[in-house]
Amino acid sequence: MEPNSTTALARLAAVQNHLIIQPCFHRHAIHNDKPTGPADLARERANASFKVDDMTEVILRGKENVDAMNLAFQMIQRDPDLRMRAGHHHDLTRAEDREQTMRQIARVIELRKQIKDPRLAQALFTAMAFYSESFSMRIYVHEMLFKQAVTLFGTPEQQDQWLDDINNWRVIGCFAMTELGTSSNLRGLETTSTYDRATNEWVIHSPTLTSTKWWIGMSGETATHTVAICQTIVDGENHGINWFIVPLRDGKTGKLKPGVTAGDIGHKAARQGLDNGWIQFTSVRIPRQNMMMKWASMSPEGEFTPSPNPVLSYATLIPERFTLLGGSQVILSQTLTIAVRYGAVRRQGNHDEQILDYQTHYTSLMPGVAFIYALNIVDHELMTKWDEVAGYAQTDAGAFMREIPDQHGVSAGFKGAMSWYATEVLENCRRACGGHAYSAYNAIAGLIGDYGVMTTGGGDNVVLMQQSARYLITTLKWAQEGQEVLGSVSYLNDYKKVLSTPKSTIQDARDLLQHEFVIDVLTWACAKKATELGAILAEAGKANFDQAWNTNQTELVRLADVHSWRYFLILYQQGINRHKHTPVYGMLRKMGQLLSTFVLQKHLDLFLEEGYFDGSHAKMVRQLFLDQCRDLRKDAIPLIDAWAIPDFILKAPIGKYDGNIYPAYFGTVTAAQQSFDAPAYWHKYVHPMLNEKKSCKC
Repeated sequence: MEPNSTTALARLAAVQNHLIIQPCFHRHAIHNDKPTGPADLARERANASFKVDDMTEVILRGKENVDAMNLAFQMIQRDPDLRMRAGHHHDLTRAEDREQTMRQIARVIELRKQIKDPRLAQALFTAMAFYSESFSMRIYVHEMLFKQAVTLFGTPEQQDQWLDDINNWRVIGCFAMTELGTSSNLRGLETTSTYDRATNEWVIHSPTLTSTKWWIGMSGETATHTVAICQTIVDGENHGINWFIVPLRDGKTGKLKPGVTAGDIGHKAARQGLDNGWIQFTSVRIPRQNMMMKWASMSPEGEFTPSPNPVLSYATLIPERFTLLGGSQVILSQTLTIAVRYGAVRRQGNHDEQILDYQTHYTSLMPGVAFIYALNIVDHELMTKWDEVAGYAQTDAGAFMREIPDQHGVSAGFKGAMSWYATEVLENCRRACGGHAYSAYNAIAGLIGDYGVMTTGGGDNVVLMQQSARYLITTLKWAQEGQEVLGSVSYLNDYKKVLSTPKSTIQDARDLLQHEFVIDVLTWACAKKATELGAILAEAGKANFDQAWNTNQTELVRLADVHSWRYFLILYQQGINRHKHTPVYGMLRKMGQLLSTFVLQKHLDLFLEEGYFDGSHAKMVRQLFLDQCRDLRKDAIPLIDAWAIPDFILKAPIGKYDGNIYPAYFGTVTAAQQSFDAPAYWHKYVHPMLNEKKSCKC
């Protein structure tokens, strides 16, 4: 027989083998009327190594908060102004989504005035953030971005003037930072605020098309005011950027104010319920007092006092970037809940295995499960520290300015590193659900769309990682000059001692389970890269600095990534130490160990390139990662159950709590199909093609 014939027969046999229905499929997939999903999930839950309720209390910080969240979810499900009234969320038009989102906001504001328990009021906001990302972002623009600008940059008198109206939604604010032509390059912003001495007013102006404020949430249809960042011009001199409150719309009619032109951005990848818009100012006059004057100021006599430090103008971006950790939890916890439950319900293979038991499956999902717990713990640590620093803005200006550089460096690095990994987790979840994740009715596609803005909104990640790297290079230089550096970069004080050990002291995999050991490894990597890159940039000098920076840009971004993950793991351990008394501390520690190994594996190439690890060390890291993922997979369902997200919030039939996914999925699809008759276009286009008479060939 010819070789080609042998090859062809082998291929035919392989195809035939694929088509043969194995006995297991007869038993489970085809001839079994009872779904296996409910029994599979029940077994997973029965085998949990911890109590789910105990973990939920850690996530939500106490039983009182758990009870409040449960009540808040119940309020949403029962309130016709909060829940989806009819149809399916993914079938709404943009106009319908906008109206529904604003109806939800109005109802929440009304309820908060009636609710006496602040715990329940906060729970209602959080529960609604899970229910609707458009609601979350629309209310966030006003209550976080707009309000935070007033509290950070406004004087006590200005806060007295504005905050009561802001808190009670008598004004609706937005945050006009990015522009059509400059995006997050704040120093290059073109919008101007020019002081008119004759009238004691500021004149806000958009001089070019590219100076149009762009992507401004709530400006498209809703906001009555904005806090706009502008180049500040006094007597022809540019004093840099400052913040100004500018009225946009009449509060009674909704019409734009004279000199203000604003419109809607239009259809976006997601978050259709949020009215992102654009704004142009044509010589709009505002009172002198509408400049936020805590740091820079203009006196009634026309004397301008600049900010003591230009970085203060960017301070409001720090909490915005920190809130990414909370927003990531909302998106990722839902997506992972759907993907993990589907993986435990879906069976396929020669022995009809749960697909979650395949190594490629659990290694793609379990690091993400550990990551959402780390986000939860680190978020609490970060925001506790930020609240302390923000308090200094009101009580101790010196302390505030000392803390801001490190807070800015941390926020830039965390925003970049963590949102990049979050997008990987989301894509892993989509792939883990196969074709079903491509259906909008299973929510994952929409959640990915909702999250997509995170890597660019609030500052492009590549830019932010470079800001973090610049902070590291600068603080290393200070340490080399004998200055003590504090906060996230304090390890640079001992850079010489750190680098005195050029090769890892790892003996076996048990070393990698020790938090301090992993931190030492990452500390070495940061110190090594920072000193190398710092020397290159110093040698280039001022004349060639930009070229040298660009030539080493990817390594600088990698330095920021390693540094950010290092500090992230430190804060996670610091946070779980507060839960040592709880029965779930062991599981929290186990997830931290997996995440630590994940970070080492992520940067194995760096350790191998620098000779810090050898091949045996790399194999040890990779094998440990596989072992840890397999071990954590045993508690996959309990770990995602602990987030306690109701089915009506998930909006994904393949992620149902009871595991009976296929009837729910089929029911959702058929309910959305309004008619089984031929569509209108059938008669217009399809019928003529099918009924065209054959031409006569006689």
